[in-house]
Amino acid sequence: MPAPVEQASTNVSAVADFCQKHHSDTYPFIDPTEADLSNQTVVITGASRGIGRATAFSFVRAGCRRLVITARSPLKDLAAELQQEAKEVRGAELDILALAVDVTDNASVEAASKEVSNHFGGVVDTLVNNAGYLNTSQLMGEGDPAEWLQTFEVNIKGLYRVSRYFLPLVLKSTTVKTVINVGSAGANYIVPGMSAYQTTKFTLCRFNEFMATEYQDQGLIAVAVHPGCLKTELASNLPTKYHELLSDAPELPGDTFAWIAREKRDWLSGRYMEAVWDMEEFEGKREDVVKRDVLKFRMTL
Repeated sequence: MPAPVEQASTNVSAVADFCQKHHSDTYPFIDPTEADLSNQTVVITGASRGIGRATAFSFVRAGCRRLVITARSPLKDLAAELQQEAKEVRGAELDILALAVDVTDNASVEAASKEVSNHFGGVVDTLVNNAGYLNTSQLMGEGDPAEWLQTFEVNIKGLYRVSRYFLPLVLKSTTVKTVINVGSAGANYIVPGMSAYQTTKFTLCRFNEFMATEYQDQGLIAVAVHPGCLKTELASNLPTKYHELLSDAPELPGDTFAWIAREKRDWLSGRYMEAVWDMEEFEGKREDVVKRDVLKFRMTL
């Protein structure tokens, strides 16, 4: 996320540089072919394009054999491509459900959770809450109220709906029991015209903390992740002056999400992190992160 016109004294630079080494593309430490997620059932929302699509391929390359992809757009061709990828990379068959789901529709999400439960024995190991929406830049007193509110309908209400109906399946997992909530560094910024999107991503981080807190006794891991700055269809609604900064590869967040799901990472639960950080360096900060209880939103006095 580029430096905003106004930062309102936020510590965005310190957050961005929490790890000194950054990446804009995938790298050996998070190589999904070095993982073994063959014992996991994974659900990815917003999987038809961009980050969601890349994430689906990352989990297949990591050995996932039970995969659910959801989106409002058609997914038949993507499902076939993922099955072929599983054969070529892992020499394995992929049991895949491609479901048309609208996260703004309660009945749609509930029906999807039931179909997933019936097909995969009532258990989901990793849930990637990726479905999102970015409205065009507009000051609060201008623009279309319906579009401004649509951002909340997808990014917050949609996030809640998916979590509400899929969390019971994740809590039955005997492996990583992990939810990855795809956030944004926009949560740390105040850019005029971006009040809807950046507020929803700020809210997502607190929602993530609630999820981790409410279900910590049941072993749930919930982490909010900034995926990087990617030239996706969603990002096209950013102000034009920021487009040149959209240079990160979709494989970077995809492979980072698969890296998170390799094991149960209790130390990450309830926290915010960025896919652009070097994960080897980040992992080396584990004790410090836990000791200081950082990477959470708090009032500074």
